[in-house]
Amino acid sequence: MRIRLFSAELGLSGALFPISSQKKINPPAPDFLDEVECLFNNKKSENSIPFIREFETIESYRDLATYPLLFMTASEIARFYLNNGSHLLDPGPQFKLLRSSLDSFRRARVPNVVLLKVYYCFARNEGLPVRESWLFGLPKPLYNDVVTILGQPVDQANIEQSKLNDIMESLKIWMNGETELHHR
Repeated sequence: MRIRLFSAELGLSGALFPISSQKKINPPAPDFLDEVECLFNNKKSENSIPFIREFETIESYRDLATYPLLFMTASEIARFYLNNGSHLLDPGPQFKLLRSSLDSFRRARVPNVVLLKVYYCFARNEGLPVRESWLFGLPKPLYNDVVTILGQPVDQANIEQSKLNDIMESLKIWMNGETELHHR
């Protein structure tokens, strides 16, 4: 089974996960969004995909699957990383952001606040002028809402869903039109 991994060292990369047809007692494959530590077999060539020899689950985010809205929002973050995580010069800050965002879902009142913070911080970490080009260009009421949201912990952020939808749509349009970041 081919899986995609995002690491602080390599960014987005692929690996092959062995599935045994024998009925040996093997640990189950990692769940979607799990943080794992892997040992790889040596690659046969520079272009080959490594096999995972063994792994250990460091943090499981299985609980996100029990709440559909959390799971769908976390899936959007995963898709965003799949679209944008393979060409990062320094994936370390983006890995830290991903880990922090998954932990934040456990405290967030409004899951899309986590998504907004991920998009904003990802663009900022990549050196894109998200503050200067996007944030400062927002109408004053939306600007004030975004500044408040970005300055608060996710468990304190509270905003009307319609305003948050307008903010998210504006940021997605900016990312798709003004940057090389791809949202869907």
